[in-house]
This record gives sequence, C-alpha cells and structure tokens, in this order.
Amino acid sequence: MIDPTRSDPTRSSHYATGPAGASALTPSSAVAPHARRPLAAVLRLLLAAAAATGVALDISLSAGLPRVLSDFSVQAGAAFALCALWSAYRAGSGRRPVSPRITGALLLYVLAAALLRHALPAPAPGDSTLPDASSPTGTVADQLLHTVTPLGAVLDWLLLTTPRQYRLRHTWQWLAYPVLYLLFALLRGALLAPGTPGRYPWPLLNTVTHGYPAVLAHALLCLLGLYLLAAALLAIDQVRPAPPRPGYRISRTGIGPLK
Repeated sequence: MIDPTRSDPTRSSHYATGPAGASALTPSSAVAPHARRPLAAVLRLLLAAAAATGVALDISLSAGLPRVLSDFSVQAGAAFALCALWSAYRAGSGRRPVSPRITGALLLYVLAAALLRHALPAPAPGDSTLPDASSPTGTVADQLLHTVTPLGAVLDWLLLTTPRQYRLRHTWQWLAYPVLYLLFALLRGALLAPGTPGRYPWPLLNTVTHGYPAVLAHALLCLLGLYLLAAALLAIDQVRPAPPRPGYRISRTGIGPLK
C-alpha cells in the first residue's frame, strides 16, 4: 500500500501531501533568513543623517517652532529620516524590510517637496514657512532637504530594494497625507492674521492674492501632479531590474535541500 504522506518523486511537488507538500508550498521568504545588508544600512544611516540635519538647521534658523514645523518639506524630511533610520536597522540586522507602502509614500513626499521647491518661484522673504535660504546655513539646509535627500532616496529605491513591490492601490493611498496637509495649510492661513510671516507654505495657496476659487484649483492641480508622480513611480517599479542580493533560495521542487 502506498503511504499517502510520502511524496512520489514522479509526481509534481504541487500535488505533494504531508510534510513534503507543506515544504513544497512554503514560500522561500518564510524559510530562508534575510541576509544582513551592511551597505544598505550605511547608506540609509547617511540618508537619515542628511534629512535630520536639514530639518534641524531649518529649526535653528526659524523664528518660531510652530511655523517651521508646519512646512511640508520639514514634515516629509523628518518622517523620511525616521523611516530611513528604521530601514537601516532592519537591513543591518537581517530583518524583513519596511513595508513598500510606507517607503514608497515617503519617497513620493520628499520628491514632491523637491519639485515644488525647485519648480515654483522662490517666495519673498517672510512669505514661506521655511527660513530664508540665502544665508550659508540656510543654503545647506535647503540643499540637504531638497537635493541630497530626494536623490539619495531615489538611488536607495532603485539600487537596494526589490522591484515590483508597489501596487495600484498605493498610488491613491499615498495621497491621504497631501490632502490632509492642504486642508491644514488652508485652515491655518484662514486662522492667522493677515500679514503674519509664513501664513501660507507656498504663494499659490495665498487666498488673499489669488482668492479661494483659484487656490482650490491650484490645490487640485498639485494633487493631480502628485498622483501622476505616484503613477510614474509605480510604472518604473514594475519594469526596473532587481538588484543582486545574496541569500538563500529554495530548490525548484521545494522538496530538496536549500541551495
């Protein structure tokens, strides 16, 4: 009589039962340990330090802490620094990477902050929530938040992460924070007295200058542009090659030893 708990070498592992079948159907990620990645850990530590330094310099230059903390670039940079630090720990200790839903969102936010900073006309002194970037310290902070951090985040994503991790649902889920931020910025501007320095984070949201209909149109255009950027990240993630990664893999049949 044939023992049903034993696998038949002539049968496909897909139909194996018992312990052999469980081994065949177990994904490699559940069996093989994650390799330590010291290079990725060092890069992410440097990215966290760059973003945190830019935030700290902006805070040191600002006349008021609530004002600088209300800026989109500062918020995105601080969140990215924390995530990069946590990602560095996970890469260095061989743990599972941070969810791509989170890392993709923060990549989108630091890229959006950089594009807004470099694409929009520079606001007049006192018209932005960020400190004046004309001083040497302000220039360093500006470059760390709007050039070094986004470029480093893109390189980390392209060279050190597994492709095809983003999903279509992520692209609209990532818009939740920008929508809340735009509502916060408009509400904050409405509550502050006219002439308050840094009343609006960007001139295009200034309701005194443009009026509410135009400002709402600007906000919708910003969200549309952000969604297109998210869709571009999704498309690139689906076609980019996978970086070489050391580690273990399961044999093709799933029954043989680890290779």
